[in-house]
Amino acid sequence: MKEILKQKIEETKKELILQKVSDIFEKEGFSHLKMQDIAKKLGISIGALYKLFSSKEELFLAYVGYQIEMFYKKILKICENSENKKDCLLKYIQLKFEIFSEKRKALEDPLMGDPLFFLKMGKSQYKLLEPLHLLLAKWFEELDKIKPLKEKNFLKLSYLFHSFTNGYVEYWIMHGGDLEEDVNRAVDIFLKGVEK
Repeated sequence: MKEILKQKIEETKKELILQKVSDIFEKEGFSHLKMQDIAKKLGISIGALYKLFSSKEELFLAYVGYQIEMFYKKILKICENSENKKDCLLKYIQLKFEIFSEKRKALEDPLMGDPLFFLKMGKSQYKLLEPLHLLLAKWFEELDKIKPLKEKNFLKLSYLFHSFTNGYVEYWIMHGGDLEEDVNRAVDIFLKGVEK
């Protein structure tokens, strides 16, 4: 029982740190900050921060995981009563683009310095996206019942959709513009490419 309680306290600490780190990264970026800068901004010792996250990269990946989890909860809530799965795809992209727009400073550093950052994430970190892929796969399966899709592996379609929409984000980071104005176009282009 003592170990379970200790683990819960550790998880709560991490979540509170990630909430505050989100604000820091989103206002100031990531690359120029050192762990001691982050600890100072959090109001904790450098040792306490290293006890929770062994490196700045681990902290950033935890931040990414936390953001994915928050995104998943939001999109579930937004689409919980929607029967129209195309509308869910629109809402998914709209939320994704809104969040990337809000968090540009946090994501710009790693993406500008290494455009393949997300592709280099380890398999265990990439698994954080699996609930989103499964949700998208379910939506594509529903869409297939209404209008047949060329690809019947709906999980593969979800990965393709994810990469396709990331292309819009990467272009926006590198060249600017209004990311959110591309929502409808992105869904239409993707669905036209996969519908029979």
